[in-house]
Amino acid sequence: MIVPRKAFGTLVLVLLLSCFVIFSQQWQGMLFGNPGPIVPYTTHIVLFQFKDGTSPIAIKEIASKFIALKRSCIHPSTQRPYIFSLSGGKDISIEKLQNGISHAFVLQFYSNADRDYYVNEDPVHQTFKEAAGAVVQQTLVVDYQDGVFTEAG
Repeated sequence: MIVPRKAFGTLVLVLLLSCFVIFSQQWQGMLFGNPGPIVPYTTHIVLFQFKDGTSPIAIKEIASKFIALKRSCIHPSTQRPYIFSLSGGKDISIEKLQNGISHAFVLQFYSNADRDYYVNEDPVHQTFKEAAGAVVQQTLVVDYQDGVFTEAG
Protein backbone atom coordinates (compact mmCIF):
# COMPACT_ATOMS: atom_id res chain seq x y z
CA MET A 1 0.00 0.00 0.00
CA ILE A 2 1.38 3.39 -0.98
CA VAL A 3 0.72 6.33 1.38
CA PRO A 4 0.74 9.85 -0.11
CA ARG A 5 3.48 12.15 1.25
CA LYS A 6 1.01 14.54 2.92
CA ALA A 7 -0.72 11.70 4.73
CA PHE A 8 2.63 10.20 5.77
CA GLY A 9 3.78 13.52 7.28
CA THR A 10 0.50 13.90 9.15
CA LEU A 11 0.70 10.32 10.40
CA VAL A 12 4.26 10.84 11.69
CA LEU A 13 3.23 14.08 13.41
CA VAL A 14 0.27 12.40 15.12
CA LEU A 15 2.48 9.52 16.29
CA LEU A 16 5.13 11.89 17.65
CA LEU A 17 2.56 13.99 19.50
CA SER A 18 0.96 10.85 20.94
CA CYS A 19 4.33 9.63 22.21
CA PHE A 20 5.05 13.03 23.70
CA VAL A 21 1.73 13.09 25.58
CA ILE A 22 2.13 9.52 26.82
CA PHE A 23 5.74 9.88 27.94
CA SER A 24 5.86 13.56 28.93
CA GLN A 25 5.70 12.90 32.67
CA GLN A 26 8.32 10.19 32.40
CA TRP A 27 10.62 12.46 30.34
CA GLN A 28 10.08 15.34 32.72
CA GLY A 29 11.25 13.18 35.61
CA MET A 30 14.24 11.90 33.66
CA LEU A 31 15.33 15.30 32.36
CA PHE A 32 14.58 17.57 35.31
CA GLY A 33 14.31 15.24 38.29
CA ASN A 34 11.19 14.73 40.31
CA PRO A 35 9.73 17.99 41.54
CA GLY A 36 9.52 18.42 45.28
CA PRO A 37 6.33 19.18 47.11
CA ILE A 38 4.57 22.36 46.05
CA VAL A 39 4.69 24.91 48.87
CA PRO A 40 2.06 27.64 48.64
CA TYR A 41 3.00 31.30 48.87
CA THR A 42 2.89 32.92 52.29
CA THR A 43 0.26 35.65 52.23
CA HIS A 44 0.68 38.55 54.68
CA ILE A 45 -2.37 40.80 55.16
CA VAL A 46 -1.92 44.17 56.87
CA LEU A 47 -4.89 46.34 57.89
CA PHE A 48 -4.53 49.96 59.05
CA GLN A 49 -6.69 52.29 61.07
CA PHE A 50 -5.27 55.80 60.79
CA LYS A 51 -5.26 58.23 63.70
CA ASP A 52 -8.11 60.74 63.84
CA GLY A 53 -7.18 63.91 62.00
CA THR A 54 -4.62 62.26 59.70
CA SER A 55 -4.68 64.21 56.46
CA PRO A 56 -5.46 62.50 53.13
CA ILE A 57 -1.99 63.59 51.95
CA ALA A 58 -0.32 61.80 54.89
CA ILE A 59 -2.41 58.67 54.24
CA LYS A 60 -1.49 58.73 50.55
CA GLU A 61 2.20 59.16 51.44
CA ILE A 62 2.21 56.15 53.80
CA ALA A 63 0.23 54.03 51.30
CA SER A 64 2.69 54.93 48.52
CA LYS A 65 5.65 54.05 50.76
CA PHE A 66 3.99 50.73 51.57
CA ILE A 67 3.44 49.85 47.90
CA ALA A 68 7.06 50.84 47.14
CA LEU A 69 8.30 48.14 49.54
CA LYS A 70 7.83 45.55 46.77
CA ARG A 71 10.81 46.89 44.87
CA SER A 72 12.81 48.45 47.72
CA CYS A 73 12.95 45.47 50.08
CA ILE A 74 16.08 43.60 48.95
CA HIS A 75 17.06 40.22 50.36
CA PRO A 76 20.67 40.24 51.62
CA SER A 77 21.59 36.82 50.21
CA THR A 78 20.23 37.34 46.68
CA GLN A 79 20.47 41.14 46.44
CA ARG A 80 17.07 41.03 44.71
CA PRO A 81 13.53 42.05 45.69
CA TYR A 82 11.87 39.14 47.47
CA ILE A 83 8.23 40.21 47.84
CA PHE A 84 6.39 38.23 45.17
CA SER A 85 3.39 40.56 45.02
CA LEU A 86 2.00 43.53 46.92
CA SER A 87 -1.33 45.30 46.49
CA GLY A 88 -3.44 47.56 48.62
CA GLY A 89 -6.22 50.08 48.80
CA LYS A 90 -8.90 51.89 50.77
CA ASP A 91 -11.76 49.91 52.26
CA ILE A 92 -14.95 49.88 50.16
CA SER A 93 -16.96 47.27 52.09
CA ILE A 94 -20.68 47.89 52.58
CA GLU A 95 -20.90 45.51 55.56
CA LYS A 96 -19.97 48.09 58.22
CA LEU A 97 -17.79 45.55 60.09
CA GLN A 98 -14.46 47.37 59.74
CA ASN A 99 -14.23 48.71 63.32
CA GLY A 100 -12.19 51.70 62.15
CA ILE A 101 -9.93 49.81 59.73
CA SER A 102 -9.75 51.84 56.52
CA HIS A 103 -6.87 50.46 54.42
CA ALA A 104 -5.70 46.97 53.49
CA PHE A 105 -2.46 45.65 52.00
CA VAL A 106 -1.80 42.12 50.79
CA LEU A 107 1.75 40.85 50.32
CA GLN A 108 2.84 37.45 49.06
CA PHE A 109 6.20 35.88 49.81
CA TYR A 110 7.78 32.81 48.26
CA SER A 111 8.31 31.29 51.73
CA ASN A 112 7.79 31.74 55.45
CA ALA A 113 11.52 32.46 55.71
CA ASP A 114 11.16 35.46 53.36
CA ARG A 115 8.17 36.68 55.38
CA ASP A 116 10.15 36.25 58.61
CA TYR A 117 13.06 38.27 57.22
CA TYR A 118 10.63 41.01 56.12
CA VAL A 119 8.89 41.20 59.50
CA ASN A 120 11.91 40.86 61.78
CA GLU A 121 15.00 42.11 59.98
CA ASP A 122 14.53 44.04 56.73
CA PRO A 123 15.89 47.55 57.42
CA VAL A 124 13.68 49.14 54.74
CA HIS A 125 10.57 47.62 56.32
CA GLN A 126 11.72 48.67 59.80
CA THR A 127 12.10 52.27 58.59
CA PHE A 128 8.63 52.12 57.03
CA LYS A 129 7.09 50.85 60.29
CA GLU A 130 8.60 53.80 62.16
CA ALA A 131 7.17 56.28 59.63
CA ALA A 132 3.75 54.60 59.65
CA GLY A 133 3.66 54.62 63.44
CA ALA A 134 3.33 58.40 63.38
CA VAL A 135 -0.07 58.24 61.65
CA VAL A 136 -1.42 54.71 62.22
CA GLN A 137 -3.68 54.15 65.23
CA GLN A 138 -4.08 50.38 64.92
CA THR A 139 -2.58 47.62 62.78
CA LEU A 140 -3.96 44.11 62.30
CA VAL A 141 -1.89 41.41 60.62
CA VAL A 142 -2.93 37.96 59.42
CA ASP A 143 -0.62 35.52 57.63
CA TYR A 144 -1.62 32.28 55.93
CA GLN A 145 -0.70 29.77 53.25
CA ASP A 146 -3.42 29.03 50.71
CA GLY A 147 -5.20 25.75 51.47
CA VAL A 148 -3.45 25.14 54.79
CA PHE A 149 -6.08 24.92 57.53
CA THR A 150 -4.34 22.88 60.25
CA GLU A 151 -0.90 22.56 61.77
CA ALA A 152 1.41 20.10 60.03
CA GLY A 153 2.09 17.04 62.05
